[in-house]
Amino acid sequence: MSSRTARVVVIGGGIVGSLIALRLADAGCDVQVLERTAPGAEASSHAAGILAAQSEATGPGALFDLAMESRALHASLADELRGRTGVDVGFERHGVLDVARGAEADALVAKHAWQTARGLSVEVLDAKGLRAKEPGLAAGFERGVWFPEDACVDPARLVKAIVTAAARAGVTFRSGVTARRVLLEHGRAVGVDTDDGAVEGDAVVLAAGAWSGLVEQGLGNPASVRPARGQIVEFETSVPPLRGVVFANGGYVVPRADGRVVAGSTLEFVGYRRGVTADGLAKVLAVATRTVPSLGEATVARTWSNFRPFTDDKVALVGTRGIEGLVVATGHHRSGILLGPVTAEIVRDLVVRGNTRHAIAALSPLRTIPSA
Repeated sequence: MSSRTARVVVIGGGIVGSLIALRLADAGCDVQVLERTAPGAEASSHAAGILAAQSEATGPGALFDLAMESRALHASLADELRGRTGVDVGFERHGVLDVARGAEADALVAKHAWQTARGLSVEVLDAKGLRAKEPGLAAGFERGVWFPEDACVDPARLVKAIVTAAARAGVTFRSGVTARRVLLEHGRAVGVDTDDGAVEGDAVVLAAGAWSGLVEQGLGNPASVRPARGQIVEFETSVPPLRGVVFANGGYVVPRADGRVVAGSTLEFVGYRRGVTADGLAKVLAVATRTVPSLGEATVARTWSNFRPFTDDKVALVGTRGIEGLVVATGHHRSGILLGPVTAEIVRDLVVRGNTRHAIAALSPLRTIPSA
């Protein structure tokens, strides 16, 4: 497909869809993004923004390599977006600390031993080391693993910068448009049927996040991606109680440079039912204050929920599925921010060249996903 004449319709204007649109526009494509609400209004702007390539890794392999590459791309993306838009996306490499108590402490260290064996930047800390690293942590954590190269961004700023850069690059964003069905002719994607009429295209990219399964003929199995509700709390503090991100007690605490602290999150399968519940809020607050006791005196500034696109094997769907002109990029669950940059490169290559240099077999939308 000629990148100079290609008309590409991207379904979904979150971080993944908008960044794909930016990279396609930079490659010379004529790109239109269809977004059911407003660009970045759903999970993208309301995530924690943790770039946990190492701290959330389950083992070596292609998925880990993609996560590491994407984390590295975030640093250059932050510089690029600052230059193109003037927006600081809040990229900070203050590291991620994973801590535990009792028997869980030994399991935590063992879980990441393979990274140490590979010579990656990992440091195992005892209780004294934890106190030195993060004085604001609660007492009782016995061991922790420190990942100095993991980072974080401010998702709301990141979305704003990507959408602004994409619009300046010529991408057309259509807000309030619901994609109903991928239009097919002779086994090829030729556009998208929406509630506002048909939109023609030489290629279609399905990047609708938790709503991907609602787009007919987009996924082979509509149920392969489903919404997972997460509830999050934001505190206001005069002085950030942590230096970097901390995973503990089944949740996380993320300090922002301006004194805000984000804590989360629940994992709930309630369909598309929005809302912050008493039980969900209680769980998140308990995790936060058990991890950082001073948060018990902090002001709760905001609470919210969002829907992450969940697959039963917790691996994104990125690639083609046997329909010419259709590329899928969804199901990133908790890793949409982290994997956004590398996903955008993969999709650009598939649309423009028909192939990619990346090893993406594990992400294939055609793979068999065991039921949970």
